[in-house]
Amino acid sequence: MGSSSVAVVARAPEASARLRSLLWTTFACWSCDADRLDDAALVLSELVGNAVRHGEGDTMRVRLHRNGDVMRIGVEDASDKRPEPREPSFEAESGRGMLIIDALSSRWGCDPVDVGKVVWAEVPC
Repeated sequence: MGSSSVAVVARAPEASARLRSLLWTTFACWSCDADRLDDAALVLSELVGNAVRHGEGDTMRVRLHRNGDVMRIGVEDASDKRPEPREPSFEAESGRGMLIIDALSSRWGCDPVDVGKVVWAEVPC
């Protein structure tokens, strides 16, 4: 059994800051290890940024779920397009999001939902 927190927000660049606030509050409420917060916040920001840039629909749903000492961060949008990790050039100003998520999470994935997909990553908490 675990605990969950869900938010539905506009799929817009400013959503990331609001959702980091939700993450910080959730970490505190669940008595998670504060040393893990920065990595979790970066993973959340990258997942949200990808949904904003590459997703579809007016809103996105973010779900934080804790099971033991693992938090799953999931971001759902209306696009069926799965994330495609890539190797950006040294000069590229973007394209590193999935590499960051892969480096900071114990695992990540993408699951279809009724309309769209949820991209998730698991981080220690």
